[in-house]
Amino acid sequence: MARKLPPLNSLRAFEAAARHLSFTRAADELFVTQAAISHQVKGLEDYLGHSLFKRLPRNLSLTSQGEALMPVLADAFDDMANAVVSLKQEKGGSVLNVRLAPSFAAKWLSPRLKEFWQLYPEIDLCLFHAHNAVDFEREDIDLAVTYGRGDWKGVESTPIIRLDFFPVASPTWLANKPPLFKPEQLLEVTLLHDAGPYAWNEWLRQAGVKGISNRRGTTIDDTNVLIQAAIDGQGVALGSTPFVEDHLASGRLVKVFDQVLITDYAYYVVCPKTHLQRPDVRAFKNWLLAQV
Repeated sequence: MARKLPPLNSLRAFEAAARHLSFTRAADELFVTQAAISHQVKGLEDYLGHSLFKRLPRNLSLTSQGEALMPVLADAFDDMANAVVSLKQEKGGSVLNVRLAPSFAAKWLSPRLKEFWQLYPEIDLCLFHAHNAVDFEREDIDLAVTYGRGDWKGVESTPIIRLDFFPVASPTWLANKPPLFKPEQLLEVTLLHDAGPYAWNEWLRQAGVKGISNRRGTTIDDTNVLIQAAIDGQGVALGSTPFVEDHLASGRLVKVFDQVLITDYAYYVVCPKTHLQRPDVRAFKNWLLAQV
């Protein structure tokens, strides 16, 4: 029996606009004009005999009919996309696009990847590196490991590593400075910040230190470079066990004070729930979690 459906383009236009609640963002996603999205949605509304959007002066909202149609179409398009990916994987090996926080990739993941390739030789990894969270709707990324609080919308996020923070510095550099006996003396040295003052602010607050400006020092947006700066004697950094334990063991770094800050920030494995329908995405996520 022939299916009675409106044109596919009108369904795609509506689903994108409903997901974004914006004709403009839907147009950007589908590489068409805003007028084209509006025209397609109007055609779908005429076909159904119902308004699907409430067109407000500054935004859109769904009508009850739009709210009923949206999840059905979203699931259908997700199922089609996953089926296409599965068919492509059957033709050759699976290629998994993974976005990683650079420091996590260098210090934690890289030494372990050999084991993953031994377990899953049929999965080829394509690794990308960036600090910011992934926009899965716009980027061709299957899964990501991102640093934050796990409060990203539209994705499933599972913590992998929760970080501790404590001051570290080069022992050679410290030997040429007046001894640091109490946290208040950090006013006398250069602080090395990792992408912002948050961690130092919290560590100093927990240590009961006042009067040290969070603007002092040097900001370095890559943890590997930050730790190397501390090793090179450029100042005192807040280190975290996964990134400095080998340097502490070798003596390249030492703890300046024993106070440890535990925060609600962590490295999370993140992806939309629909991506987990793919066996390769599930395999990589489960392998990551098994490592910790």
